[in-house]
Amino acid sequence: MNDPFTKDRDLRHRSATPTRWPSAYAQAGLNRSHSGQLSLRNARPSSSLVGSFLRVIAVCITIGVVGAVAGVWIWLGNIGVLNLDAERLRLITTKRAPDNTLVYDRNGEQIGEFFSTYHVYTPLAEVPKHLIDALLATEDKDFYTHPGFDLRAITRAGVVRLRGQETRQGASTITQQVVRHFLLTRDKTITRKVQEIALAWHLEQKVPKAQILEIYVNTFFLGNGAYGVGAAAWRYFGKPLKDLEPHESALIAGLFQSPSRFNPTRHPERAKARQRQVIRSLLANRTITSAEARAMVRKPLVYKTYEPLNEKVAPWFVDHIREEATRLMQGRMRNLDGRGLRIHTTLDSNLQSMAERAIADAGPDLEKARRRTTPLRGPKGERIYSEIEAALMTVDPKTGEVLAMVGGRDYAKTQFNRTTAALRSPGSSFKPVVFSLALQNGRRWSDMLFVSPINFDSYRPRNPTGDFLTETTLLRAFFRSMNTPTVELGQSLGLARVIDQAKRLGIRSPIKNEIGTMLGSSDVTMPDLARMFSAFANSGRLVEQTSITRITDRAGKELWAVPPPARRTTDAISPQVAFLMTQGMRNVLAMGTGFRSAALADFAAGKTGTANNSTDNWFSGYTTELATVVWVGTDQHVGIHGEDTGATLALPIWDDFMTKASTLRPRKSFPVPAGVMAARVHPNYGHVSSSGIRMWFMRGREPESRPSALEALSHSKTGAYRDVFAN
Repeated sequence: MNDPFTKDRDLRHRSATPTRWPSAYAQAGLNRSHSGQLSLRNARPSSSLVGSFLRVIAVCITIGVVGAVAGVWIWLGNIGVLNLDAERLRLITTKRAPDNTLVYDRNGEQIGEFFSTYHVYTPLAEVPKHLIDALLATEDKDFYTHPGFDLRAITRAGVVRLRGQETRQGASTITQQVVRHFLLTRDKTITRKVQEIALAWHLEQKVPKAQILEIYVNTFFLGNGAYGVGAAAWRYFGKPLKDLEPHESALIAGLFQSPSRFNPTRHPERAKARQRQVIRSLLANRTITSAEARAMVRKPLVYKTYEPLNEKVAPWFVDHIREEATRLMQGRMRNLDGRGLRIHTTLDSNLQSMAERAIADAGPDLEKARRRTTPLRGPKGERIYSEIEAALMTVDPKTGEVLAMVGGRDYAKTQFNRTTAALRSPGSSFKPVVFSLALQNGRRWSDMLFVSPINFDSYRPRNPTGDFLTETTLLRAFFRSMNTPTVELGQSLGLARVIDQAKRLGIRSPIKNEIGTMLGSSDVTMPDLARMFSAFANSGRLVEQTSITRITDRAGKELWAVPPPARRTTDAISPQVAFLMTQGMRNVLAMGTGFRSAALADFAAGKTGTANNSTDNWFSGYTTELATVVWVGTDQHVGIHGEDTGATLALPIWDDFMTKASTLRPRKSFPVPAGVMAARVHPNYGHVSSSGIRMWFMRGREPESRPSALEALSHSKTGAYRDVFAN
């Protein structure tokens, strides 16, 4: 079978033509006479005139040679060849090759990168051998043997140019290309070439070959916005360098000569032809066999359009990481682009996928609700219905680590991060602040209240239908999210103390000094609510949130590390109060405003929140392992009419996510602290009742017993309540 590459090379070894050295006699000045006898060839003594003339000629020649050497010496000095101080070479040896800053999830998978120009720095030891082989065969086959320049290649190129022909093979070694890239211009002049050769020689005296090659493979522009072979692997083939196949390496090696001319995204035919040239060079060097060469040529090159990594996995989270890392590195660097940092984050990519899917699956219901928003007027008077957005944030309550973050429904439409940047009214999600303060100050879930209308100037809180002019317990007022009992309770505790309690529970946003604050009128962020509900989940201990665990340089040197949870923890409330609140919020799911998710009450707790006119709709809840906040609303703060609330818009997303997430995180019972006890209590009248619901109390603060007649009366009004908690 004919080899398709043999026509491009001559692999036959030709014997060298013997050199015709002069005979020993000729070298010694001996000749044979016509008679065959040897005779000494001696010149006759010259006359004095001839001798003087020869001396003059010798002096002239000497002066000419000295002058020429001096001229060349001066010329070399003028062009800087003789001034090769260490500083010039240090520009190469100490210059840090640019590298993208990389972002990783908690399992070490890359989820983002920050750069101005696209670099992927790769140590030489991690560059595939088949790529190094292709590069050396094409660019500099004698790289490991020459002193920095190839005299034969330079001579060959010079002869070709003198003949007026165009050379197909460059005379510059890899070392020369490196010094030209860093220290010289690309002008094609003799002066620049001499400088290039001299610098290359000096560089090789100072720097190992391997370091020069590592600089080379990581520095040069290879088209399509890529600098270095690691970047080219991602930009052309959508894979890391270590996963390249030999035929793909051959293409990348061919780009060094002219990345624009051979760019495969623009000129695929040229790129393929160049790849074939590289493969021929590998074959000529006997690096590969003919069979391997044919296989490499025949294997198709499959290019992938570059997709920004930052927009694929957790785009809003990656944006948040840029802001956080910039803040943490403040004083060391102004921006993170191309600094070669390695940012290790807390993101759980599996939970992130579940969170994104939960919001996506809610899309049809949210689109229906969009038609119920208050319409805005367009420029021509037409009705415009605002897009309904959703956001989700989940945190590990024991460590404060942010595990998932979805800042909206479609990152391509809007990059605004509603989890961290939006200030919205929490509505009834704020009520646990008031009720936890009440329990902390001696109130009991069984304490009775009378629900009546109240007014504060022009402000009149509303309650769910049927909850006016009736008795109720503190617990029932909480899980049914009644407004007037909450305001009266807060008034009795004092607004200043309520605000202080909110701050202890992790609310960092400004809190307004007004009555409406008790019902959630002060705007907060999702991290605020995530901190608060995490404190309840973590037995009253508030762990400051973090989304970054450590930052290193590309060599692994640690630049910043998050303190351990113990150093970021404060005691917000007592474990007993936290447990009582958890049991109250389990009732929210079991029989309160979150009853649609009653099945989750076995291992979860939470609270609905709905602002006036349903402009903001929340569900915030937790297990022992996860604290998750979901918000639904519009960016224009318009109302959503009908029956839409946090229970109908946000809770289904929360339920979907937490149900699936609990398959990854164990479903544990909330730990019962010392000093609490349970009793069955009538939900309206607060007395012990065998048919009541389970309530939890501080030991020694149990509810009172009531006469059986009153118990009978209460049964006739409310009926028996099932015990929804088995544990």
